[in-house]
Amino acid sequence: MIWDAGNLFLDKKAITTYGTTPAASDNVVANTGGGVAEEACWLVVEITGAASAGGNLTIELQHDTVAAMSSAATVASFTVPTGSQGLVVAARLPIGLKPFLRLYLTGSASMTGDAVVTAGLVADVDIKAV
Repeated sequence: MIWDAGNLFLDKKAITTYGTTPAASDNVVANTGGGVAEEACWLVVEITGAASAGGNLTIELQHDTVAAMSSAATVASFTVPTGSQGLVVAARLPIGLKPFLRLYLTGSASMTGDAVVTAGLVADVDIKAV
């Protein structure tokens, strides 16, 4: 699995950032072709560092026709249990997505720890780790 900076939603962002206020990912990724690739990319989310405690992290994959994400719609949702580490999400992008993608993250106000989250699109992933 190779991370490409152009396909990163988040790069080592503190997980506690999402504990008090739900927020969109730092980056919107352009899904060139609008989700009609012959081989779909993987959405991968990895948590490293000390395990967080105090609540689950919910990650929503959203898409829109404009980069401003003014009419974003959720197409998938993942719940990462408290204390999870390593590769926590590995999912193929569905066919038919709109051209712009982002993640929307919601945590718990009581989340603690030094964990960081990295999320992006990759061409391949070792799913045995999930």
